[in-house]
Amino acid sequence: MNEVVLDPIRLVVDHRASGAQGGPTLRIIGKQDGRELLRFDCFAQGAHWHLDPSGRDEITQLPPSVESLEWTLAELRADLAGYLAKAGSPAALDEVAVESALGRLEPGFRNPPARLDDLDVSLLRQRSGEKWSIYPEDVLPLWVADMDFPVAEPIQRLIRRSLEIGDLGYPVHPRPTRIPPVFAERAEERFGWSIETGCVELITDVVQGLYVALHQFTEEGEGVVIQTPIYPPFLTAVREMRRTLVENPLVVAEGGYTVDLEGLRRVIDERTRIILLCNPHNPTGRAFRREEIEGIAELALARDLLVVSDEIHGDLVFPGCRHIPFASLSPEIEARTITLTSASKAFNIAGLRCAVAIFGSAELRKRFMECPGHLRGGLGSLGIAATEVAWRHSQPWLDEVLAYLEANRELLAEFIASHLPGVRHFRPEATYLAWLDCREIGLEPSPYEFFLSRAKVALSDGAAFGSPGRGFVRLNFATSRQILREALGRMAEALRERRS
Repeated sequence: MNEVVLDPIRLVVDHRASGAQGGPTLRIIGKQDGRELLRFDCFAQGAHWHLDPSGRDEITQLPPSVESLEWTLAELRADLAGYLAKAGSPAALDEVAVESALGRLEPGFRNPPARLDDLDVSLLRQRSGEKWSIYPEDVLPLWVADMDFPVAEPIQRLIRRSLEIGDLGYPVHPRPTRIPPVFAERAEERFGWSIETGCVELITDVVQGLYVALHQFTEEGEGVVIQTPIYPPFLTAVREMRRTLVENPLVVAEGGYTVDLEGLRRVIDERTRIILLCNPHNPTGRAFRREEIEGIAELALARDLLVVSDEIHGDLVFPGCRHIPFASLSPEIEARTITLTSASKAFNIAGLRCAVAIFGSAELRKRFMECPGHLRGGLGSLGIAATEVAWRHSQPWLDEVLAYLEANRELLAEFIASHLPGVRHFRPEATYLAWLDCREIGLEPSPYEFFLSRAKVALSDGAAFGSPGRGFVRLNFATSRQILREALGRMAEALRERRS
């Protein structure tokens, strides 16, 4: 929302200055005469505010010691009536009404329209992360689960401010952060999941949480259940920790993949200790239904199993489906669940390394945290701060991204149906990852290597996701339409050449 009416004024946001030195402007305008009474230019450089800009236009520069956007919101919440009086337009304002108006305006004030189509491949290739740096320049990378989009403006603004004031030193540790209450508020608002802030701990990343859970709650040789095909670090963690893989492949039903509950019942034995759950599921894109996770929960209770649930894609669910946190099913299930999640996937900040573990009981938390802190790894101050800003202030950006991803998902489905004969896939219900079944067309030596060498498109090799992934590739469609169309066109041309 970029305009709010609060009698006798209008508050209007204008993102008129773009780029690293820019920022939003907040105008306060008389409702009756349309006169601009106050203007707050919250630029990253040279921030200032105007008193009565259309008249005498007194300009007050803001000192470098304040963050202009935060300062403006705090000042207006504290004394909007006083500022109006300075502008010669005194008004009696109700404090509750002021707070409500600023609360409605704030998301649009912090978040300019996202630039999702405006991606320059030459700039993407300058990124040092593995997505764009591993392959030669003639290859389009649609593999590792990073989005190509610029991160949300509130996060960019935070990082620019941190650089400006040199805030890259050691974080104070241990020190309580605002992440637990921020996450708890978000979990309640988005998923109806009520948690205690004391059960939330910061960790470096979700994969680290998998390793620590296996280390603390199992012994070598004990069984760990995984629903394959699966995000490769699940398999790596079991292997490297010398635990026994208890594989329960998903089954293909009408409309997509589903949990094989009868198969799960069969594979669990007396040496099985943990179920590693990935929901929403990577790579198939399933947002598991309540009856599926309730079936897993019943078995966990009956066989006395711990459930470690990776829910990192929970914010990336498309309309018509919903994410149900496993721990939210019941108090009994919560007490045997460790949930791992992060802002990294939904808000594209994986390189900042910050995640959370949510424990369903004090005993689970105690045992997990008995792993020495330095073995669990450290956290960076930017990762902590960016995670808070993502969850508190960047949802408008994510809403735009989800709509864009949904359109990309439809483009992909239509292209596959029309131009990639023999390739099968189900529209993902969540994530920005498409799981493509190429077994029917028998691409040699593998679909991954075929599309890399013949189409110059880098996808993720399905074989890395477990034995059920052989003959598949995973495609990341979190990029611009232009890049996605170019990559798909290359893939279609490679298949045409193969058939000719």
